[in-house]
Amino acid sequence: MRTAPLLPFVMVLLAGCSVMDANGEQARLSAQAALSAAEQGGAALRLARAARDVHDYPAAINLYRSVITANPADTDTVVELGLTQLEAGQIAEGVATFQTVPTGSKSELKAQLGLARASLMQSQPATALAYADRAVAINAHSTAALVGRGVALDLLGRHAEAQTSYRGLLQIDPRDIPARSDLALSLAMTGGFSEAIAIMTPIARAPTATPRLRQTLALIYGLKGDIAMARGISRMDLDDRTTDNNLKFFALVRAQ
Repeated sequence: MRTAPLLPFVMVLLAGCSVMDANGEQARLSAQAALSAAEQGGAALRLARAARDVHDYPAAINLYRSVITANPADTDTVVELGLTQLEAGQIAEGVATFQTVPTGSKSELKAQLGLARASLMQSQPATALAYADRAVAINAHSTAALVGRGVALDLLGRHAEAQTSYRGLLQIDPRDIPARSDLALSLAMTGGFSEAIAIMTPIARAPTATPRLRQTLALIYGLKGDIAMARGISRMDLDDRTTDNNLKFFALVRAQ
């Protein structure tokens, strides 16, 4: 991935090889060395991502750091390092990494979203909202920023504002599954069960639906008090004991 910016420069050098003198030959060798270094950097990045994919976070973090050391201006990789640190449970380290991304850089939006995510992991929804608002200010059409803003607002109990954020996102992309799911949950928390079920049922019943989506629908039915539906949907993915524990939890939340 780091090779592409070097290619025009390398091709110009190689095109003039037939008329190069000794100094020109040295320039050609230098260009080849630069290209080799770029390829090695790309290999390290691919290895870092592969390690992250299999949750080998120590290896991934070390590889990301080596890439950044070789190219400190690569702010996209800085953000990837921060996200990997969050996944590894190194929240303070992730926050520190995101904060190194300069204001106005091409990766600033991703860094703000990373900071919002870290704040949610630390149960700090007000701080998460501030970061999400900054992300929206950078790009008002960022679906990730609008979802993050909605989640923070829901956790603050500001459900009407959260629902406005989700609906705004769905005007941009009506097919956005996280926004639809979060809107349905927000509606359920404010007693809007009919609309919540109408939104959630098609995506939870789709052939591509994940267990998480189905259990979200089960939760909505549980909050409504429809235990039979909640149990039936929950049992699609969970055993009897886990289902019973979930139903007790739904009843407790409903009572509150």
